[in-house]
Amino acid sequence: MSDAFGLRPQIMRGLQLRDLGRYADAENCFREALAQEPNDAFALHQLAACQLQLPKRQSDALATIDRAIGLEPNDAEHHVLRSYILSIIDRPKDGLLAAQTALGLDPHSSIAFTAQAQAHLQMEQWPAAEQSARQALALDADNSSAANQLAQALRLQNKLAENASHLAGMLARDPEDAFTHANAGWAALQRGQHRAAEEHFREALRIDPDFDYARHGLLESYRARSPIYRAYLRYCFFMQRLSSGSRWAVIIGLYIGSRVARAIPGGFAFVALYMLFVLWVWVAKPVGNFFLLFDSFARYALRPDEKREAAAVGGALALGLVVLLGTFVLRWPHTMPLGIGLIAAAFPLALTFTNGARFGTWLFGSIATLTILGAALSALAGHVPLIDAEAAMQIFIAGIIGCIATTWIGNIPFLRRPPE
Repeated sequence: MSDAFGLRPQIMRGLQLRDLGRYADAENCFREALAQEPNDAFALHQLAACQLQLPKRQSDALATIDRAIGLEPNDAEHHVLRSYILSIIDRPKDGLLAAQTALGLDPHSSIAFTAQAQAHLQMEQWPAAEQSARQALALDADNSSAANQLAQALRLQNKLAENASHLAGMLARDPEDAFTHANAGWAALQRGQHRAAEEHFREALRIDPDFDYARHGLLESYRARSPIYRAYLRYCFFMQRLSSGSRWAVIIGLYIGSRVARAIPGGFAFVALYMLFVLWVWVAKPVGNFFLLFDSFARYALRPDEKREAAAVGGALALGLVVLLGTFVLRWPHTMPLGIGLIAAAFPLALTFTNGARFGTWLFGSIATLTILGAALSALAGHVPLIDAEAAMQIFIAGIIGCIATTWIGNIPFLRRPPE
């Protein structure tokens, strides 16, 4: 890629603005430069890098870097940036191919190995990510991105002692690196040290207030104040270390175990614990956030959509439990469907508000709405003659079936993605 020195004022100004984090203004400067010279591959590369940092502009960044590659197909740095973009837009396999293309052009490029490590991390190939990060550091010991990738890969393989030593050295060299503090926080959280994790996440957010990786970790450390949630986190960290196939094997194995336990004397307790475990896994995070809503400090770490999710899921569970309690205490059998429906609706609601998959948001939101509607109509049918009790019960049963199905189809990536 061309050297930046001696380039036009628009490009120099764009580089300055980019370094200041003013990506929208930098984008305008690079566009001005391209208006004068449309085939400037260096300006296209910088424009793509800025677009990557702007909300919902990743597809624009990919199109821009592809233009630069069309002009300079043998420039390894263009392929490195393309690899990062592809990994960010959830196309890590293509990102890995782009990184390998970059290494084919420049086998001694530290940043190309870093891009390769990122793609491996996205594909949850922890040993391969560790190897790529180590290769990047062998070429450039000051590559902080590769150092942080190595820390992630070590933690995700449960190599906690090596991870702790590695992070201690990184923090000693650069105590103002937000990414390193965030990685140290996640490592502390995995060791069960939620107070130490909280300190690292706060420090990361002090350095970079918009660092969502640290914000997410801080929320986890707040939720981990609960012993029940800490047990759930241990399960999450255990599952995270497994491959996708192994995770499904664990889930299916637990399910088969619960079926077998029904035929064993005393196996009911295992079945009950399994069912509680399955249900808790789906609502643990929003329920944890529900309690954070009542913390005058912690609630400020929640995004608006997370607050809505917490209120909906936590509110549905709390109200459902109150209604069921009232049903048994006051002996009002007509209210039982309402209590059951509210609790069941909590599961699709947990996949509605913070779901980045639009169809999934619509589907799970519809299931929750159908369930609550059927439950409410069933509860009112005994008191309002205009309501057809049989039709109301059919709606309620359809909603309950949908809620049960949610605990399975909610694992389909097409229906469930992180928010954009």
